[in-house]
Amino acid sequence: MIAIIILYIICALTFTISKAALATAAPLFFMGVRMIFAGVVLLGYMMIKNIIVHKSIGKIIWADWLLFLQIILFHIYLPFSCDLNALRYLTSTQSSVLYNLTPFITALLSYWWFKERMTSKKWLGLALGFSAFLPGVICDIMRGCFFKHVGPQLLTIGAVACSAYGWVLMRRLVKKKNYSPLTVNGMGMFFGGILALLTSGIFESWSPSPVVDMKAFIYLTLLIVFVANIIFYNFYSFLLKKYTATFLSFAGFLCPLFTALFGMIFLSECIDWTVFFAMGLVCVGLYIFYEEELHQGYILK
Repeated sequence: MIAIIILYIICALTFTISKAALATAAPLFFMGVRMIFAGVVLLGYMMIKNIIVHKSIGKIIWADWLLFLQIILFHIYLPFSCDLNALRYLTSTQSSVLYNLTPFITALLSYWWFKERMTSKKWLGLALGFSAFLPGVICDIMRGCFFKHVGPQLLTIGAVACSAYGWVLMRRLVKKKNYSPLTVNGMGMFFGGILALLTSGIFESWSPSPVVDMKAFIYLTLLIVFVANIIFYNFYSFLLKKYTATFLSFAGFLCPLFTALFGMIFLSECIDWTVFFAMGLVCVGLYIFYEEELHQGYILK
């Protein structure tokens, strides 16, 4: 459980850094540069490791290329393209909260891919987790600032759906096909980044430059690559070997709590009572869900 808490502290930092980075460059350009750089680092590391350990550069089985193509699209390109464009109009905490829809989509996908069974206790845990962010939505409606965020929120929900499917694909390649998480992430990031740069060249203004503040852009890009692409993605992929995709995505209810804290400290975003209310429900729901996964034998003790 400690590893999962650390995972989502790292995840929360990615929302904060991404929000700050959007002030320095166009969203798709920022994504493209970030992903290509991270992909080169990960694939370069795996190539050197394979040469030293296995005396080969490693290979991907031709029959699995369709899965890798889906990783490129659904794990990297589509979710990050949608999320970063929406994040320009939302706070980091709002974006993070919307990602709490992930467990519901992941649970449905896991029925299909892994035949995982949902019990009444697990549905109760999910329901408690889902209800954790409803007070925040109600407060937005009462303040009259909900509907102006509908478009960006729908775009973020689209990113969530793609991301949930992407993590299920990741688990299939890592657990069923025995690929290294570094290889899968590296391939997805490198080619997803190329697609993002091509899209940026078509739809974003490069006159005179897609970068507003070059020094800050370089610093934040290096920081997000290290925190998100290298640490978070591969830490998450590693934990998929022990926990189910549904449970890990459900534990993501912890992320908005940390995101709100970092947003308040680094981005001057407001934090109110709804965050503390969510914390209580998340802890209860997470405990119920976790205990049931242990009982079913989906999680290794």
